Amino acid sequence: MPPPAVLPAPIGPSRSADDQGPTLEEIYDRYVDQVFRRARTLLGDPDRARDATQEVFLRAVQDPGNVGTHPLPWLFRVTKNLCLNNLRDSRRRGQLLAGRGSENIVDANADARVVVSELLARVPEDLQEIAAYYYLDDLSHEAIAAILGVSRRTIGNRLAAFQALADELLAREGNA
Repeated sequence: MPPPAVLPAPIGPSRSADDQGPTLEEIYDRYVDQVFRRARTLLGDPDRARDATQEVFLRAVQDPGNVGTHPLPWLFRVTKNLCLNNLRDSRRRGQLLAGRGSENIVDANADARVVVSELLARVPEDLQEIAAYYYLDDLSHEAIAAILGVSRRTIGNRLAAFQALADELLAREGNA
């Protein structure tokens, strides 16, 4: 007899013969590694990434109606938002503790993650999502198009728009 399932609760009502929507266990098994990699990339800390991954799936249990039959976009959006909030909160705490004007040496990778996170937070959501899929998750234009239900050309155009906006925002900050 196999061991009991870790997360046996289905998303939404129990399956019927007509309903082949994924259960939470299936969603977890299929996407937990991708969610963790996205969180680790954004946060740069495996422990914080594990906490964020756990929180993402906890939210799926608490509100299964939002997950839908194609859960990856929802999971990635929740992961991104949780991690960006986590980074913003950590940065604010660091500023409060360090005081303004102090010159502390900061880990370059952590600083880069904060810059990327702040940049993503300042662009429109449709560009955030595509940029995260492309730059953080290393998905191809074709894969992103399939997830979002748009053409490859649309993905290319939106990535070009993201790059132009990112260049403009970074140039403005460089002049500030």
